[in-house]
Amino acid sequence: MSASALGLAPGKPRALEFAQGGARTDLRLLQVDDALLKEIVSDGVVIKGTPDDEAVLVTKSRTFAMKVVETTNLCLLVAPSAPGDDPADTGSQPDQAGVRAPNTGVGAGLMTQWGSFKAASGGRAPVVVSATSDSHIELVEIAPRLAPLRRLLWARPYGLQDEGAEQGAAGEAMEAEGAGAGGEGGYTFEELLELVQASPAELRAALEAEGALEVAGRWRAVERSYLGALLQSLLLTAEQQGMPLSRLDESALAQGLEEDGYHPAVVRHCLKTYGSPVVQQQDTAAGDAAMAEAQAQASEGGLWALDPAKVCVYFAHQVLAGRALPLPAFHAAWARAVPYGLEPSMDMLKAEALVDGAGAEARISSFPASSLPTDPAERFAALFRRRPRWEWTALEPYLASIRVPGQSAEALLMRFARASQATPDSPLEYSAR
Repeated sequence: MSASALGLAPGKPRALEFAQGGARTDLRLLQVDDALLKEIVSDGVVIKGTPDDEAVLVTKSRTFAMKVVETTNLCLLVAPSAPGDDPADTGSQPDQAGVRAPNTGVGAGLMTQWGSFKAASGGRAPVVVSATSDSHIELVEIAPRLAPLRRLLWARPYGLQDEGAEQGAAGEAMEAEGAGAGGEGGYTFEELLELVQASPAELRAALEAEGALEVAGRWRAVERSYLGALLQSLLLTAEQQGMPLSRLDESALAQGLEEDGYHPAVVRHCLKTYGSPVVQQQDTAAGDAAMAEAQAQASEGGLWALDPAKVCVYFAHQVLAGRALPLPAFHAAWARAVPYGLEPSMDMLKAEALVDGAGAEARISSFPASSLPTDPAERFAALFRRRPRWEWTALEPYLASIRVPGQSAEALLMRFARASQATPDSPLEYSAR
């Protein structure tokens, strides 16, 4: 608080006194910058955490760790002076009653000092201390803590048992299930927001990255085997109806697959997982708004284009099926498995599979980054359990999805790994610290 806010000026002191009944000590000070202060005032914040968690503060789009910083100085909290507190503001004469003399029984020297101060203050009202604090809360932006989200979504993933064919229309069965308690029929976004230490924007991004499905207002993971079977049925239906993979009609596919028990929302989810909406070219004068509207329309019963890389990756995992295969045998089987017209490439398998050995001894096995923990320390631990030593070209794709505010992948590497070389001409290799 500035001196002017307290009505202070050179040669014009003011008395300081504590509020009657004592100053409060239960207030907590929060240190923020101007940008965050504006966000707090306009949108508010939420403090999250169970008794076993470290509390975090979340805004609409960011998550902050909260750290209590103790200070050696006592901070006095006072309200800004009102204009009427200074007699000079109203033209009134000083009111000597506005400054209180200290208690009787003090020494003459102190009384002399008090008299001098009383004369200098001009009778202005004292500054009242309403609260004190010897600490403040410091905020540090961190990555959202998403480990509970994966556990909640996968507690009961959506699968074959949810088609509800024996209960009549699949949609009615899903609506009935969605009305159940969280965990049985999934969780609403609001329920997840209460349980996960993340901002609303971060939670939506995490649901997208986790491949979660929203049905009847509730979110759940989808069994990988079920989603893969749906993809194969979708490809077969598209082939039967003469649809190119670059222009799949969602409405026609949903209608055809509904006869097999697939809910239209799940068909749309499959298209979203393995493709993207086809956006018709707009006149440049239409602007970004028209493009955004076209994309929204395309994602609701419109046209979709499958991503060749995502489709090929799915079939790669199907071929591997949890085994380590000789590289030549895998290449041959993968080429046979993918839909006609798609050309698989090893570049598609970065952060999806690992090749161990070289030459005739090379073998490949599944190791998708999506199955690894999102916490950096846990991610590095899992990586080094799988392979004690990594070259940067193989390790980098597995770090790309880690987001820690203020820290690059290289900074995380220095924190959790050490570099070494077998010979001066060998590439750098990274191992656990």
